[in-house]
Order: sequence, then C-alpha cells, then structure tokens
Amino acid sequence: MPDNLEELQKKLYTPKKPALPKVEPETAPKEPPIGLPPPPPDTLPSSRIWNKIFLASGIFLFLAATVAVYIFFRGFYAFRKDRVEIKLAGPAEIAAGQTAVWKLGLVNKNETELKDAELIFQFPDFSKPAIAPGESSQFKLGTLKQTIAIPEIKAGGLFEREFSAVLYGGENFERKAHAVFRFKPSAGNIVFESIATASTKITSFPVGVAVDVAPETVSGEKVKVAFDLKNNSEAGFQNLRARLEYPSGFRLEETSEKVFEFDNVWRLDEILPQESKSLTVTGTVTGLEGENKVFRVFVEGLEGSSWKTYKESSGQMKLIMPPLALYLNTEPAGLALARSGEAVTYKFVWQNNLDIPISNLTLKIVFDGADFDFLSSEFSSGFNPISKTLVLNKDNYSKFFGLQPLERGELAVKIRIKDTPPSSGAKLTAAAALESTTQPEGLSVSKISAGQSLTLEIK
Repeated sequence: MPDNLEELQKKLYTPKKPALPKVEPETAPKEPPIGLPPPPPDTLPSSRIWNKIFLASGIFLFLAATVAVYIFFRGFYAFRKDRVEIKLAGPAEIAAGQTAVWKLGLVNKNETELKDAELIFQFPDFSKPAIAPGESSQFKLGTLKQTIAIPEIKAGGLFEREFSAVLYGGENFERKAHAVFRFKPSAGNIVFESIATASTKITSFPVGVAVDVAPETVSGEKVKVAFDLKNNSEAGFQNLRARLEYPSGFRLEETSEKVFEFDNVWRLDEILPQESKSLTVTGTVTGLEGENKVFRVFVEGLEGSSWKTYKESSGQMKLIMPPLALYLNTEPAGLALARSGEAVTYKFVWQNNLDIPISNLTLKIVFDGADFDFLSSEFSSGFNPISKTLVLNKDNYSKFFGLQPLERGELAVKIRIKDTPPSSGAKLTAAAALESTTQPEGLSVSKISAGQSLTLEIK
C-alpha cells in the first residue's frame, strides 16, 4: 500500500517537463551577423547648436528691419506734397470787355512721377471763356469750370497751360480765377490737392454815361433831360439796364423811349461795340429858389438774380429867380367873392428880374366863366370875345416893346359880372401868361415866361 501511495504522490506532485518543439533545420532562426552596432535613437540638439540658430535668426531680422526702414524713408523722401508746385498768374488790372490771359504752371519736384491727375480751372464769374476746338467737352454745362485730365507728370516734370476769357463787370469790381490740381503719387492711391488763385481788378467800364441838363431853370418850367450812353470799346455788353433817379419836385410827362417799373428803368438789354443810345425825358420841375435838382443814372448789369451798378453819372440844375415875374391880384387886393352886376378889377404886375433887357413881350389873358359880361366891358384892343382872350403885345401895347433891367410894369382890366343870378357854385377864373419871344444871349433857361391865375366865386 505504501508503495502504492508513494507512487501515487509522485504521480500527483511531480510536474511533467514540457515537450520541446521540434525544429526543422531549414526553419531554425539564424543568429545575426557580427558587425557595427545599430544607430542610436534621435536625441535633442545641444545648446551650441541652439545658439547658432538664434544668431542666424537675429541677423536675418535685423537685415529685414533695416531694409524696411530704408524703403520707408526712401519712399517718404521720394514724394512730398509740398514738392508739387502750382503757380497761376494773370493780369492785375483790366478794363471791362477786354480779354484776360492766365498762365498756369505745374512742377513735380519729387523723385517719383504723378499719375491720374486732373486740373480744374474755374474762370471768373460772369466771364466769357475762349474755348478751343475740341475742348467744349471739358466744360460742365452751365458752369465756367474746365476740367483737364493729365495722365502723368514725370519726376522733375513740368506742365504748362494758358487760359483766356473776356471779363465783364463794373468799375473797381474784382474777379478771381481758381485752379485746383488733384493728383496721386505713382506708388500710392491717396489723392492730394493743390490750389492757386489769381485776382484781377476791373479798372473801367467802357460805356460812357452822361446826363445833359440845363444848368439853371425856374420853378414850374418844363425841362428836358437827356441820358446819353456810348460804348467806346470793341466788345458788346449784354444784360444791361439804365436806372434813372429823378429829383423831388419833378413830374415826368413823356419819354423818348419806353420805360418800365416806376417810370425810371430803361431796358438796354444789349449795347453793341461803338453803339450810342439816348433817352430824353420831359417834365415839369418845381421847388424853391436856389434849390439844386439832381438827375442821376445808374448803368447796371445783371449778375445772377440781382442788378449791380457798373457805372453812374449825374447832372444838376439850379432853380433861380424867374427872369420874368408876373403877379395877378384884384382891386382892392385879396378879393375872393364877387356879386352879380358888379365890376371886378384885375391888376396884372410884371417885372424884369434880369440885369439885361427883355424884349418882344406878349401878355395873354383868358377869362373862363359864363357869367362874365364882355359886352358891357371896355377893352382897348386885342380882345377876342369868342375865345374870351385878351392878347397884348408890342403891336397894340407899347410897353411890351421891351423891359429894361429890373423894370416893373402893371395893367388894370375891369370886367363886369352879369346881372342874372349865377348858377349854384359859379366861378370866374382869369389866367394870365407873359412871355418873351427873344432869348437873351448867355441866359441858361430855355424859355422866358411867367404865369398866374385867379379864381373868384360869385354870390
């Protein structure tokens, strides 16, 4: 039994050795050949190598920065706006209607060219530009602005151009021309702008203006005033008018040309080269002795929607004591009422106020009223009962051959009023006019005459 136990333990606790695989000769692993060891795995570079890399990178960055700075400053100094010069020169003074010429110059002092440039020339207001053939497209419709395209101006280059126009305006008017130059440097897209201005003063307006008026007159006399214009240039002028200014006490009666607005605007519209125009006004002037009556004319041009005075002139006449004075009254003086059946005496007094004689006098008296009784009245001569007019002159009244300096004369005329009752509000008027048909030499007044009237109411 024990022998069996022993054998059994051996069977239970003695491990079996694993059987080794059989290896065939042709499939058996081969031993590696004896030689150089395999290369070691990758390792990090040493600090020395890193120093070289940093040094090379620093040198590269320094060179790049240096080049960038060089390029920047080279570009800065290669173009500057103030190195583009614009100059505009024109006449300082000119007469209206003449042609002004402006010379414009553009200089590029930069080291780089200018591109895509344009020149805008603004002609003075109310001028007439001279437009060359083919240039009309450069003008914007309804403006005095000319735009010229300039593709390029090379470094150190020069651009020159002349502009011309006829200037219009009044005396001492100032007209300005403007030039605007817009451009880009060849290396950029920023638009720069340079401006130039030239001023021209209009020293004269060549349309002569004169006011022809008698230097002296008397109050109540009809006068004529002539306004004369003469274009002394070879240029025509359009959109003109003459505005008249009358003195106080002047009553306009007629004009040789049509006038508008308040009877004081003479529309000229246009005056041609060397053309003359004239306007005569007629009217009555009244005022005090010694008073000056001034007539003025303003030649005006239409600028936009308003009228501007281009030139003016004036003439004046002085009211003097009448050369011949006439006074009319009653006897007794100051009667205002008359009765039916009574006689009324009119007293006419005249005087020569000059220091020279006045000759060939005529006194004309008109009696206006149905209640005058001419049949019972006595007139020496010169009375016309149909026209109810009494006329006295040198032929029927010797005193009217002439009046010596400061000589005075008088005449009394008696006339009856009818006995029949007058109509309601009846009035009798006597109107007298004394005139000389001879004009003394050197006398400024156009007519030697005087007049008076007197009205009576009948009861």
